[in-house]
Amino acid sequence: MLKRFLIVFGLIVLYMLVLGGILLLVISTLQDDEQALLIAILSAFVLSIAGFVPYADWAAKRVFRFRGQGLAISEAELRAHIQGINEWQAPIVVGERGKTLVATWKYADAQWWELFARAGLTRVYELRMRFDEARHLVTLIDVTRAVGWRAGPQEVRIGWGGYRGIMAGFEAGTAWGLDDDLDFDELYDYEFSPQEIKTPITSAILKRGWDVRFGIW
Repeated sequence: MLKRFLIVFGLIVLYMLVLGGILLLVISTLQDDEQALLIAILSAFVLSIAGFVPYADWAAKRVFRFRGQGLAISEAELRAHIQGINEWQAPIVVGERGKTLVATWKYADAQWWELFARAGLTRVYELRMRFDEARHLVTLIDVTRAVGWRAGPQEVRIGWGGYRGIMAGFEAGTAWGLDDDLDFDELYDYEFSPQEIKTPITSAILKRGWDVRFGIW
């Protein structure tokens, strides 16, 4: 994973160098026209900011891509398999938001609420899954949001803002408390880290013939 992060970092540096080179060329061309130069610099700044996130997303989706193993099952079967997590006595829930599946902690479940609160969690993690059946590809997006613990599970407050992107820690082929069929071990000692959601789900997707890539959007 470190190598992949370094590759993305290198692509971002390349992006900045190209923009810097273009800006230097513009400055050298318009140095005698201060008004045009100012407009050009401001335009370059706006374009660089507007283009950064799409470029970073493009780079991430190409670098953080993992190939599936074996014959791909249907999207319906894969979704059903992932949502089978909900049948187990585990602190993870998978829900639907439109066509996207979202896996997160059961922070609103009375059975687990006290455990989360005692663990002192200040942020909750979400793994968002978008499916492309034509390419047998699932795009995964890491999202974290602030959480406030109150008197009970009905008083949990989740913030709107937070981190969205790619978080380190995924290890292909590692189960982290689940077997190949996503059967949770009830004796598993959860630390409530993103990897405990992301790694087993990612491994399950790959083992059913679908590719996985990580992105920002």
